[in-house]
Amino acid sequence: MEITVIGASGKIGSQLSFLLAREKYIRNINLVAREKSLNMLEGVKMDIYDALAASGRDAEIRIHSDTEIENLCNSDMIIITSGAKRNGNMSRLDLAKTNAKIIKNYSQEIAKHCDTKIFMVSNPVDVMTYKALMESGYDKSKVFGLGTHLDSMRFKVAIAKFFKVHIDDVRARIVGEHGDSMVPLISSAAIGGIPVRRLPNYENFPYYDILNSIKTHGKRINGLKNGSEYGPASAIVNIVKCMANNDRRILTLSTYLEDEIEGIEGNACVGVPVKVGKKGIDEIIPIKMEDWEYEAFKKSVDVLRGYCKSVSDI
Repeated sequence: MEITVIGASGKIGSQLSFLLAREKYIRNINLVAREKSLNMLEGVKMDIYDALAASGRDAEIRIHSDTEIENLCNSDMIIITSGAKRNGNMSRLDLAKTNAKIIKNYSQEIAKHCDTKIFMVSNPVDVMTYKALMESGYDKSKVFGLGTHLDSMRFKVAIAKFFKVHIDDVRARIVGEHGDSMVPLISSAAIGGIPVRRLPNYENFPYYDILNSIKTHGKRINGLKNGSEYGPASAIVNIVKCMANNDRRILTLSTYLEDEIEGIEGNACVGVPVKVGKKGIDEIIPIKMEDWEYEAFKKSVDVLRGYCKSVSDI
């Protein structure tokens, strides 16, 4: 499998490149960055090769400028991690408009030269996934974003810690925006197949405290260590592996929602449960929700539709 990482000189991009190089199903990796960051990519490449030697692994690592998209045409998947970061004075909409220009250029160039899948990581991830889909003209099964996958993992950790169980026994997901309007689905959360609402001590489960903690998780990491890398990169590798192996697992990714969920007007990219396979998104799973979860999800979709509309003409 050949993978391209655009933005490989950044925190997430470089960590992701290292983790991908360790995967046995990955044979070729393209590291892409702006011209001024190519020297840094040389360092990333050298460092990864040292790590691979220590573990007895090998992979072909190539470096490209982001003006050489035509050299990426053999990629099975192109992962975009580049873009501006939100500073203290920047609104979410300002960030969306800034990064939409970057994603527009990459998406058009990718579509011009390649037949591949686009995996969006740049924030706001739902809006950038939408922009990549619109500008590439690809089928929606081939353009998807990290969405609320990492948020769902954080929800899973919180449940495991509260009930003091092994994390592998927990099944939980968050839907909607990767942002303030996200909706943790407590109604479908389970431990060992048992709904958490039927477990002892559930009445003391701090749902809203956990929700607020997940919403601010990334911001707190940014404040403490100037950005997250291990969590997002590991989550991305998990998704890539599922697709490479055609595992057909159900993950919560950002994808273009139309009328798959009854009563929800889509026309936006939203974090929803999807079945993933070798070709990308196989199908959207119209999960059942409690009435209050459904209403919160509907509002989240409305928020994202507004953001997506705001970048349509950029």
